[in-house]
Amino acid sequence: MPANIAAFGPASSSRSPYAVFAAPAPQATVFFTLADGTRLEAVLRRSARARRPRLTLTPAGDLLLVVPQALTPARIEQHLPQFLPWLERAWRKQQSRAPVATLPERIVLPLPDREYLLEIAGDWAAGRRQIAQAARAPELAPPLLLNAGAQRLLVLEEPGRLRLFGSVDDPAVCALALRRWCRAAAARLLPPYLAALAAQGGFALAGVSVRDQRSRWGSCARVRATREQAQTGERRTPARSGFAGFLSALLGDKEREEWTEAPKTAGRISLNWRAALLPVPLLEHLCWHELCHLRQMNHSPAYRAELARFSPHWPEMEKALNKAWREMSWWALPATPPAR
Repeated sequence: MPANIAAFGPASSSRSPYAVFAAPAPQATVFFTLADGTRLEAVLRRSARARRPRLTLTPAGDLLLVVPQALTPARIEQHLPQFLPWLERAWRKQQSRAPVATLPERIVLPLPDREYLLEIAGDWAAGRRQIAQAARAPELAPPLLLNAGAQRLLVLEEPGRLRLFGSVDDPAVCALALRRWCRAAAARLLPPYLAALAAQGGFALAGVSVRDQRSRWGSCARVRATREQAQTGERRTPARSGFAGFLSALLGDKEREEWTEAPKTAGRISLNWRAALLPVPLLEHLCWHELCHLRQMNHSPAYRAELARFSPHWPEMEKALNKAWREMSWWALPATPPAR
């Protein structure tokens, strides 16, 4: 194996807040050395769809090198120097605007217009006592318990504040707990909001999920029409070949046009839980962006025209979404993926 390519397994420290996510299989990595001596490690991932090596740098400072499936380790090492000029610039720029690893004073959820002050409240014993008190107040949200290796943390949600108990001296554990809490809140808030917009715009929405995507605000996928949808006209347009082509020839143009009448296309949409932190106008644009993909699964002029019907200022909104991702607070950034 070339010197710049190595493999690593799970972290050896049992106290790592992400140890619970460690997997036994090793994962290949490559190394880059910058002009000032900084040594950077990038996860190496093989892809059957990749035509050439591609290096990406996340807002959190993680490097990912995607290479074609058949590329040998020796060939991979030959490609590494070509990334250095770009990496020198990108790393300096990333470090200059990297978010400070501090916890927020407050978390704002714009959709319900709620603000929660963050309070470092005490140790685990104090938290257990608070759980007993919270059990006598059913109007409060259930507590969130986080077991991160040997560290434990409790998040209690109260009107206007979040109280943290346990391993509060570890910012990484606290950030992980806040991400878990915010994702649970997003799972309650985002699906009904998106469903209401879908109904308003006449989109056939088959389902909504809230996920923890590392590099995108959302995604969508079409689903096959059910028998019930076919009976109500919500079916996919048949292709003009095979059996459909036979029907076309047998029934004639008029009947074929009725048979292939374009229906509403149902689909499922996944939203990143971080969308719950967006200002409502930006969240609305994001939802229209994904919904319009149910009709145009691309970014063609037809798609942009469709999006403009629902979000007239979409170019400015797209730039604002990119800016919001780049300027995301440290605690909300995607965590470094585990070895696998």
